[in-house]
Amino acid sequence: MLREKERKGYANLAPYYSLEQVLISLDTHADCMLITGDISGDDSQGSYDHFLQLMEKYVDIPWYVIPGNHDNNSHFDWTFKNQRLDANSPLELGDWCIHGLDTRPKVNAVGAQGEIDFAHVEQVHSGVTQNAHKYHLLALHHHILPSNSWMDKHNLVNAEDFIQWLEDVKGIANVIHGHVHSSLRQCVGKRRINSYGCPSTCWQWEMQPDFAVSNEPPGYQVIELHDNGHAEVTVKRIN
Repeated sequence: MLREKERKGYANLAPYYSLEQVLISLDTHADCMLITGDISGDDSQGSYDHFLQLMEKYVDIPWYVIPGNHDNNSHFDWTFKNQRLDANSPLELGDWCIHGLDTRPKVNAVGAQGEIDFAHVEQVHSGVTQNAHKYHLLALHHHILPSNSWMDKHNLVNAEDFIQWLEDVKGIANVIHGHVHSSLRQCVGKRRINSYGCPSTCWQWEMQPDFAVSNEPPGYQVIELHDNGHAEVTVKRIN
């Protein structure tokens, strides 16, 4: 989202209007909505105000956000203080717990890179342990494994340590993320944890070594959490 509604970016898309079209097309039977970061594209309060305007107009189910690297500003923290899905407060949906991680750039990260804060990771671990009888899904902004694309220069700087943690925790079998503007599908670690990248509500990236914009339209993911622990994730795109 940008301060100016009419401003267009890649693929000749104005994020305000492409998001509006996505919201109009949403499945209204969902229990909730989770936005996996990069709500703003210019760090402006105006961009967040536009987002809130659209959410209020079109969304009548609970919704939550986790921050992306483009949300590394004070406006995000103030605007979404009541909608944050934080590591210390998982969302409970029936037999499932959904946990959020903040991967915004920190001391060791540069530019659009991300970094796992292991104090937050331990909060997630505590939540998994306290709800050992439930299934667990983890949401973060940055992708965990290399995508074999130009986006890997915007990686998680401590991904290897995070992967080892995921291996040790055992309770998390599914991860969702944003960042790559692509429906990237991967399996993480020896336990082959399912990792689902989400399309962007504006322009899409090609997963290739050189920078490129995909001609795929904006979209979103529908996640069905079954009572046997299976997560079914499908991509929906606007026409």
